[in-house]
Amino acid sequence: MGRIFLFLLLPILIFASQVKPFKWNNGESFLTFLEHKKLPLSLYYNMDKEDQKLTEDIPYTANCQMLISSKNTIKQILIPVNDELQLQIYLTPKNRYSMRVIPIVSETYKEVLYTQISSVPYDDILQATGSKNLASTFVKMFNGRVNFKKDLKSGEPLVIVYEQKYRQGKLFSMPEVSGAMIEIGGTRYALYRHSDGRFYDTKGAQIEKFIFKLPILNSRITSGFTKSRYHPVLHRYRAHVGVDFGARPGTQILSTGDGKVSFAGYSNGYGNTIKIHHSNGLTSLYAHQRGFKPGIHVGSSVKQGELIGFVGSTGLSSGPHLHFGMYDGSTPINPMGVMKKKTEGFSGKEQKVFVAIRSKLDRIFNEKLRTKPVKRRGYDFQDTYYVDKDSFKVKVF
Repeated sequence: MGRIFLFLLLPILIFASQVKPFKWNNGESFLTFLEHKKLPLSLYYNMDKEDQKLTEDIPYTANCQMLISSKNTIKQILIPVNDELQLQIYLTPKNRYSMRVIPIVSETYKEVLYTQISSVPYDDILQATGSKNLASTFVKMFNGRVNFKKDLKSGEPLVIVYEQKYRQGKLFSMPEVSGAMIEIGGTRYALYRHSDGRFYDTKGAQIEKFIFKLPILNSRITSGFTKSRYHPVLHRYRAHVGVDFGARPGTQILSTGDGKVSFAGYSNGYGNTIKIHHSNGLTSLYAHQRGFKPGIHVGSSVKQGELIGFVGSTGLSSGPHLHFGMYDGSTPINPMGVMKKKTEGFSGKEQKVFVAIRSKLDRIFNEKLRTKPVKRRGYDFQDTYYVDKDSFKVKVF
């Protein structure tokens, strides 16, 4: 775990083996995947409950890799489950398949984009960075505050300050935007990410119009959200991409916001589960339910606070509770980061923290507007492998 890795560029064929990239099929279960690849189903059934549930959160956009020998034998498969952990299926020296959860090797860079409008912000950001995620994030941030179809003129500047992960030299995971601004007709519109993870305008007013509420009244959290945690006793990596609320069996479960039911049925790990797609693009998940409210089905419209089901312990559950998840596309996010919060601004120590964040970002904005740097696209290191610096043996990624 403490080893240092170096980059080495090698051809895609190495030691008579071939790395084949593939995308995870939307809607495919992990068991179905094992069957299709003719791998032992015991790989799934021998996992503990938490890891089994992890297989149900494999993003449908996941970029996976498979190492194939010259005899067409699968030697290794890597399947990302979030931006920090991945499932590794590998062939042991005893010619048996095994599986474990390992961290994803990636690098995070702080980046700043300056560009001028030539068409629309989405296209200009995509052209400059190659990142659809960054382009859509910027558009969502300013949606309702700026009319990109009418107000913009060619040549007007925008700046985005963000962190971006790279895996094998390629863009990986969602960028985390710290702040962004755009000038229109000489007026600057700027947004800043506060320490609570939410965006605020220059005056400290929260910009999110779509605010969620907790799905259980008078609830208590028994397990929080984490994408990656090294368990000191089990000596392994674990993830919990949701929040667990402890409650008595039969406790009412309420919709966290207005939306439409996109799934209502049984899942091997999550048991009786409901997914609701909301108008802001997020999807909420409610798992381990005892049962659903009569009339709830795919396509049902629900209102915020409406009864949708009842707390239970179905699926891989150690006791009655609600597992509550939130997803941006197929990427899990912390549900508590989008819960309802006051929007009238800050005061006291919180005001000082926000002013410091705003001042730092404003300095970056002003510098980029003055220097007008050109963003250079990164190189494509698709055929990158990792090499152990001590043994200098190639580590196929």
